[in-house]
Amino acid sequence: MFDTSQVLRIGRNLLVYTAGVSLLVVAALGLADAIDLETVVAAPLFVVGLVLVLVVHEYFGGPV
Repeated sequence: MFDTSQVLRIGRNLLVYTAGVSLLVVAALGLADAIDLETVVAAPLFVVGLVLVLVVHEYFGGPV
């Protein structure tokens, strides 16, 4: 009926996915000079965000 482990898995996936997308957005804004963020900081943030999104899709089976 209501599987707690499935709810926790979906919650984990959405939390990691949200963190990754947030890092990607902040890094992209920094790289585009829309916000005051150095390129030295923005580029690694972009890579980390991309890795988090890929981890959710490849290893956790998607965000939902």
